[in-house]
Amino acid sequence: MQYQAFNDESVLLIVDDQASDIRLLGKAAEGLGIIHFASDGPQAIALAKRIRPDLVLLDIEMPGMDGFEVCQQLKADPKLADTAIIFVTAYNQVAHELRALHLGGVDFISKPMNVPVARARIRTHVRLRQMARILAKQDPLTNLPNRALLAERIDQAIDSARGSHQRVAMLLLDLDNFKAINDAEGHSVGDAILKSVAQRLLGHGRLVDSISRPGGDEFILLLQEVTSFEAVSDLATQLLADIAEPLLIRADRYHLTASIGISLFPDDSNDPEELFRHADSAMYQAKQAGRNGFCFFSAEIENRMRARQMLERHLRQALENGVFEVFYQAKVEAADQRIVGVEALIRWRNGEGRLESPAEFIPLAEETGLILPIGRQILLRACQDAKAWHDAGHAIAVSVNISAVQFRDENFVAQVAAILAEAHVDPRLIELEITEGVLASDSLGARQTLAALRGLGVRIAIDDFGTGYSSLAYLKRFPVDVLKIDQSFVRDMLTDRSDSAIVETIIKLGQALDLELVAEGVETCAQERALLQLGCKVMQGYLYCRPLPCAKMTELLEQGVPVALSAPLP
Repeated sequence: MQYQAFNDESVLLIVDDQASDIRLLGKAAEGLGIIHFASDGPQAIALAKRIRPDLVLLDIEMPGMDGFEVCQQLKADPKLADTAIIFVTAYNQVAHELRALHLGGVDFISKPMNVPVARARIRTHVRLRQMARILAKQDPLTNLPNRALLAERIDQAIDSARGSHQRVAMLLLDLDNFKAINDAEGHSVGDAILKSVAQRLLGHGRLVDSISRPGGDEFILLLQEVTSFEAVSDLATQLLADIAEPLLIRADRYHLTASIGISLFPDDSNDPEELFRHADSAMYQAKQAGRNGFCFFSAEIENRMRARQMLERHLRQALENGVFEVFYQAKVEAADQRIVGVEALIRWRNGEGRLESPAEFIPLAEETGLILPIGRQILLRACQDAKAWHDAGHAIAVSVNISAVQFRDENFVAQVAAILAEAHVDPRLIELEITEGVLASDSLGARQTLAALRGLGVRIAIDDFGTGYSSLAYLKRFPVDVLKIDQSFVRDMLTDRSDSAIVETIIKLGQALDLELVAEGVETCAQERALLQLGCKVMQGYLYCRPLPCAKMTELLEQGVPVALSAPLP
């Protein structure tokens, strides 16, 4: 027989060979769950495997198989190992109690039975099991459903949609640049932000059937009975607007944005796993489009994501096989056509022998963290080549581009020191090129890192100067040796008055701060002459040479820049 639970679906199994004790235990447990009964050990084990009880009330003294043996067999089954077992016994010897606890029992009910006391003990353990079930499916930080409960709800939503021929929408919301805030401000601030975001999302509970946090800074919202794409689009717009409202955490204001990927059942996906994967693909596309936006999944997105995954796999293989190459482009003192330095440029030759554009793989390398080991390989190679050229009588500086990910890595300075030592190169021959955006985003940390690098003896150049945060204030604060004028200004400086004015201003700024100047992207003699007249002496570009493999650059250092190409001033 079976009593139906009135308030909860906990499952209880009562095991006793005495009918009178079964009745008393049934009365004590009445209303606390769905109750099943067994009168001997084998029957109890078979029934437990079928019903998967939360709690077992187990008599110790039974013929054939006693309660201890039943407990051992239940605990030996991985699917039943977490079941709570309360022993019911007329024994009061300490040895029996110790053995019961050793086998995994959680409590005792003594015979003859006091029903109110027995009920209190049973109720306590039922509630503990209920709490454990809740915690197993709840994110402890936000109290939202976690990944396990999300999976159940997706299954339920899709099953329901199949039966009613309706749509289900999944919105995967990922906070933009949350990791940077979490790293800079600390995990306590990051946790407070996540809890605040969760509360804002719950404000849309009328429109959303389920809101969950599967992990990290991701949230997933499920919409059932979707009637139109416009309704989903409107909700995504509202969510982004809510996230963008400033957050006040410990008297500090934080401005957040988010990217949302949307996939629909059955339009995009036929199963839960595919629905999630497509939402993730769409979210990534929203980030690539500039963040703070949303994107619906499409076959084009799927193809692009698969290409990205393949590129990442090939990147890892290239790193393992050491096939990245370093090309060099000359920096020329234009007045006498003398090569005074070279810039190291990463190149990757794919399996077909074709060189891949850095623009295709460097952003992915930065996103995946592969830029750290790749950057180490390139810096080591550049240092080794600088040493070889110096030993051959070419005392030129070799500059190496450093990504923001490398620069912010806590081990970066130590890594540079180790590479310099490994290559046995004079640090004064090495120049590290850093974009101005890196310096402006974390001025104190950047200043400390630059000071440490300068302490190693290397030189510091600001790459692509003028394209981002150009500021006299931060140039004064940071230990910088070189400004590189971005090629976008040099390209049109002879035809665009604005670009000409920017180039002239950068040159005057560099001269005032006693910084060396390098103009990038010089392609014509007219550009060369104009830059010389403005006071920029060192230039780099196709006018002098294209990026060359190390062996070809060695030949150019021996032969010098072809005069016919550069047409120097008298």
